[in-house]
Amino acid sequence: MQRDPFEAFLAERTRPGGRDDQPGTVLVWRNAAGAVEHAAVTLGGGWALHKPSQTWRSARVVLPVRDLIRGSRTPGWRLSRVSLR
Repeated sequence: MQRDPFEAFLAERTRPGGRDDQPGTVLVWRNAAGAVEHAAVTLGGGWALHKPSQTWRSARVVLPVRDLIRGSRTPGWRLSRVSLR
């Protein structure tokens, strides 16, 4: 992920908040310094679209949001939610 363009996207196209069971919530993980480390988007009904790495070959997966959050826990990272406008 290129952080600057992604931060610009978040600033221009999202608003704070969102819910895990609604489509269009962007889950954003940030490190202790506040830099974006990872992101995923909810599809609704408790599901999320997730791409675990930045390589073109890595699969895109649809997972239960709870499983995605649990599996993405990393020491020093903080999860926040924003909604697509």
